[in-house]
Amino acid sequence: MARVGHVYPQVEPGVAALMDVRVVTAPGGVSAARALARARAAGARFVALGPRQAARESELARAVEWGLGSRPARRVAWRDLPTVSDRASEIEARRLMLEGAALVLVRRAGRVVGVIDAARMDVAPVESSALARLERAGDRQSEARLWLLRVAGKIGEGMGAPVYAVGGFVRDLLLGAAAPDLDLVVEGDGIVFARRLAEEIGGTLLVHSGFGTASIEAGRAPAGDGLDGVPLGRVDVASARREHYVTAGALPEVEPAGLIEDLRRRDFTVNAIALALAPDRFGRLVDPLGGQRDVRGRRLRALRPLAFVEDPTRVFRAARYAARLGLRPDAAALDGIRLAVERPDYPVLSGQRLWHEIELAAAEPRARRAFELLVRWGATSLWNIERVKTGRLIEAERFARWARLAGVAVDSAELVLLALLIGRPAPAVRRALDRLALTGEPRAQLEAAAVASPLAERLGAARLRPSGVDECLAPAPEAALLSAWLRGGARARRRIEWYLARGRAVRSRLSGQDLIGLGVPRGPRVGAMLTRLRRLRLDGGAGSLADERELVKEWLTSGKEA
Repeated sequence: MARVGHVYPQVEPGVAALMDVRVVTAPGGVSAARALARARAAGARFVALGPRQAARESELARAVEWGLGSRPARRVAWRDLPTVSDRASEIEARRLMLEGAALVLVRRAGRVVGVIDAARMDVAPVESSALARLERAGDRQSEARLWLLRVAGKIGEGMGAPVYAVGGFVRDLLLGAAAPDLDLVVEGDGIVFARRLAEEIGGTLLVHSGFGTASIEAGRAPAGDGLDGVPLGRVDVASARREHYVTAGALPEVEPAGLIEDLRRRDFTVNAIALALAPDRFGRLVDPLGGQRDVRGRRLRALRPLAFVEDPTRVFRAARYAARLGLRPDAAALDGIRLAVERPDYPVLSGQRLWHEIELAAAEPRARRAFELLVRWGATSLWNIERVKTGRLIEAERFARWARLAGVAVDSAELVLLALLIGRPAPAVRRALDRLALTGEPRAQLEAAAVASPLAERLGAARLRPSGVDECLAPAPEAALLSAWLRGGARARRRIEWYLARGRAVRSRLSGQDLIGLGVPRGPRVGAMLTRLRRLRLDGGAGSLADERELVKEWLTSGKEA
C-alpha cells in the first residue's frame, strides 16, 4: 500500500524504451541495392551509413524499385541525423524529434546500436500561438480572412471535425509575406465540411471527390463590422490524409489519416505547419517537423530523401519558393533534386503537369530567378532540354517588365519557353514540345517561332512605315511576335513594342455598317477597305471622319477600293 508523504523514486526508461535495435551498418558508398540486401539478410529495419546517415529498409526498397539501386545508398538516406548515447534519457530523444528529426541514431562506444523512428512515435508537438500575427495586420483584407478562419473553426467544431489552416498560408504568415489563397485540412469529411462552409460564406463549390478535396470561390465578406464587400479569395479544403507513391512521378494514392500524418506527407517542412481553427485553440501552431525553425532560417528542407523522385514537380516548387520567398534549399534538398533529375525518365509524369509547372514559375514576380535555378539544377532535362544557356532569360525578363508597365498581356510561359528553345536544332525543339504534350495550332506556332523568325529581319529594315509594321505583325501569332522580339535588334524591338502597345489598337473611324451605308457591297470588300483606312490612319492620313467618308466615295467612284 502506498504511504502518504513518502517520496517514491521515478523510473526513467531512457532511450532503450524507444529505439529499434534491428539495425545493420554499411559503408555510405555501397549501392542502395546492396544495402537493401544486407538489411534483408539480417532482418533489419534500418541501415546506418556513416557517422550521421541512415536509411529505412522500406526507403531502400523503394529506391531500388524506382531504378536507383545502383546509386550510392547515402544518396537515398537521411543525413545529418542527431545521435544520442544509449544512456540518454527518453526526454532528450523526444526533444530531438520535436525539433524535426526523422530518425535519431543511438550509439554505444561509437557504434550505432539502435534507431528511434519519429514516424512510429506518438509525439505531441509543443504548440505556440500565431494569433498576434493574425490580428496584427489591421487591413480590411486581413480582417476578412480572420473572420473566414473563425467561421471555418466554428463549423468544424459543430461537426466534431477539427479544422486547420495549412501550407502556404501558414508559411507566409510566419514569413510576414502576402498570404496566398487559403488551404484548410479537416480531420474528418472535408467535402461535407466544404459544403457547409460554402453555404455559410456564400461561395461557389467545386468538388474533387477522387481526392477528397474541394475548392470554394469564396466571393466577398458579408455586411457588418466594416467588412462588407471585401473579397475572400479562394479556399481549398482537403480531408487529412496519408499518401503512397506507387511509381515515381505518378499522382499518389491517398487514404484518410490524422493531422500529423497529413503534415508528414507534404513536400517541405515550411509547408508542414498547421494553424488550429477550433474556437478553444484558435491560432495555435502545430509543428511536428521543425518547420518554424526552418522558416526563421529561410531554409527549404525536404521531408524525405526521395521527395523529389516521388514527385519531380516539387523541383519546380523549390525554385519558385527560392525565387519568391528567399528560401534556400539545404544540402540534402539539393542532393535530392540532383537525384531526381538524374533519373532517366518519368513515363507516368504527364506533359500537362510539367507545362502547368512552367506556367506557375513563369507567373512568379521573379520568374527569371526561378528558371535560372531550374537550369542550374538541370531540371529542364525533365522536359527534354539539355545544356541550356540562360542569356535569353534576361531578355525575356526585360520584355515581361516592359509588357507589365505598358499594360500589354503576353503569355509568360510561352515567352520563357521560347527563351530556352531559340537557337536549338529543330529536332530538339520537337522533342521538348512532345514531352510537354503540346498539340494543335498552339504547338505548331511555338515550334515555328522557336526554329526560325523571319519577322525579326523584316522588322529591322531601315525604311518601314507604321502601316508596313502592321502588315508584318497583324497576321502573326503571339509566339512569332515574342520570338521576333527575343531575336531582334533595337529597331525591331521598338517596332514590336509600338505595335503591341498602340499600333494594333488603331481602328478606322468608319465602321463596317458605315461603309455599307456608303455603298460598299457586303462581304470581303468591307474588311479590305477597313484595313486600308486603318493603315492610312497609322501613317498619318485620313485624319477625320469626314476625310474617311470622302476617301471611300473616291475609291468607289474610281474603282480603287480593293
